Amino acid sequence: MVSPAKVKFDALLQRSEALCKVAGTLKKKVDQTSKSVLLHAALASQVAAWEVYIKNLAAEYFVAIGKPTDASFSAIHALLQLRMKAAAKKLNTPNSEHCRDFLYTFSGFDPWPSWAGAKFDKTIFSNSLHSRNRLDEIFLVRHSFAHGFTMPAHTWNTNASGAAHLDCKKVSSCAKFFSDLCLRTDSAFATYIAAQHGISKPW
Repeated sequence: MVSPAKVKFDALLQRSEALCKVAGTLKKKVDQTSKSVLLHAALASQVAAWEVYIKNLAAEYFVAIGKPTDASFSAIHALLQLRMKAAAKKLNTPNSEHCRDFLYTFSGFDPWPSWAGAKFDKTIFSNSLHSRNRLDEIFLVRHSFAHGFTMPAHTWNTNASGAAHLDCKKVSSCAKFFSDLCLRTDSAFATYIAAQHGISKPW
């Protein structure tokens, strides 16, 4: 079972898959500019889906711990929820540090430990630092073409000559990586909520 936030993420991720599918049909040299635009849009949609997921996950936390019959608790709960919603509006770059700070501030949950073992293509990251670095690299790539900068070259987004480059396989690997992070975060957060508040896992 997954959170409603993860269900929404999966639905949004389908946009990236659709864009990648169209990009994969463009084989001619004259089509390469259009293909590049589609791949950039696909990666941007993944980042957007991740942002929505993190914000929705925080909202799910407040739903899970609500105590409507406890007036004192509900007053504090409502105040924190309002602050969370205000902070969510400012969260537009949920890289590893920002999403961790956001979730920790409003729930006390640190997602980083759960990211150990995340997979990107054929690489399994043995610790959460590697997963965090990969997430941040994806954000840097997304930031570069969103603002007209030169795309940074990392180990996963270069061609045979070492130049920064995106193709359908690389973008698909990013999508699977985001999905893996979501699943790991989802599971760890549900366990945290149950242990911290003495309730059943919310999902």
